[in-house]
Amino acid sequence: MEVNSWNKGDVRCAHRRKIFCLDWNCSGSCLATGSQDQSIKLWKLGSKDTSLFLETDLRGHTDSVMYLRWHPKDEQRLVSTSGQEQNIRFWDARASKNTATLSTPGNNLYIAWNHDGNYVAVGNRQDVICTVDVRKMSIINKTTYKYQVNELAFLRDSKYLLQGTANNASLEILNFPDMQPETSLIGHTASVLSVAVDPQEKYIATGGADAITTLWDAEDFRCIHAYYHMENPIRAIAFSHDSKYMSMTGEDPFVYVEDIELQQSLGVIELQKSAAEESCWNPKKHILTYPVEYQDHFNIELRVATHMNE
Repeated sequence: MEVNSWNKGDVRCAHRRKIFCLDWNCSGSCLATGSQDQSIKLWKLGSKDTSLFLETDLRGHTDSVMYLRWHPKDEQRLVSTSGQEQNIRFWDARASKNTATLSTPGNNLYIAWNHDGNYVAVGNRQDVICTVDVRKMSIINKTTYKYQVNELAFLRDSKYLLQGTANNASLEILNFPDMQPETSLIGHTASVLSVAVDPQEKYIATGGADAITTLWDAEDFRCIHAYYHMENPIRAIAFSHDSKYMSMTGEDPFVYVEDIELQQSLGVIELQKSAAEESCWNPKKHILTYPVEYQDHFNIELRVATHMNE
C-alpha cells in the first residue's frame, strides 16, 4: 500500500526552530528530537500509534543539537552532540538529566553505538574518528584522516565499523576496535554522506552527494540496487524494524519510501517548505517519523502502516 495512504498523525509546534535529528528508543516507546533551539525533547508514543505526547525537555547544550542516538539496549539512555560544542553528552531519560559530558578533539557531527552499548564512535568536522569506552567514559582511540569522513555505523556484532567518505567516494569498512581497513565499497561518483544498516543486518545502504542511494548485501558486500529518485545529496537513510522498508531524505523536500522486498516504490511524501534532515522507523512497528517545517515552527509527522496487524 502506498505510503501516503497510511494513517497519519502529527505533533504541532514540536519545536520553534529546525529539527536536525530524531530517533526511537530500543523499545519503541519514546521518540527523541534534537533541534536548533538547543533542546532535546522526548515524546511518548500514544496508544493509537499516530500520537506523541511530550514527556520531558532535556536542556544543557549551548548550540543546535545536530545528532542523537539512543542506547541499543537501554531504553532510558541516549547520547547527543551539538554543532559548536567539543563534547558529547550522555543522558538519563528517566531522570531527565545529563549524566556525563565527555570532551572530544573537535566539533562533532556523527555518533554510532556499538551493538552492546559499551562503545561509541564519534566523527567530527576535522575528520577525526574517536572511539569512546562508555564504561570508563574515556577516549581509547583517535584516527585522523586526510579526507572527509561522514556518517558511521556498526556491522556484524560490531566486528566492523562503516564510514562514509570522500576517499574515492567509498564506504570504508574497518575492523573494530583496531580501525584497520578491511575493504571498501565503491558505488558513488561523489562523497558518501550517509550510511545505514538494517536491523536484521541483511543490507547496507549508502547515500551520496551524487543524489544516489546504493543498497548492498551485508554478507558479501555486492551491490544489489541503486536508487535515483533524488536530485540533491542524500543526508539520511533508515530501515523499518523488519528490514522490509527503507526511507531516504536529503536536500530535496521529500521523503522517499521503498519496499525492498518487492523492489518497488511506496511513494513520495511531499514536505511543506524545506527538506527533512532525517527520518526514522519505530523499532517494533511500521511507524515512519520525520520533521516538517510550517511557517514559524516545526512539526513531527508520523505515517503508520494500515496493511497489517501490528
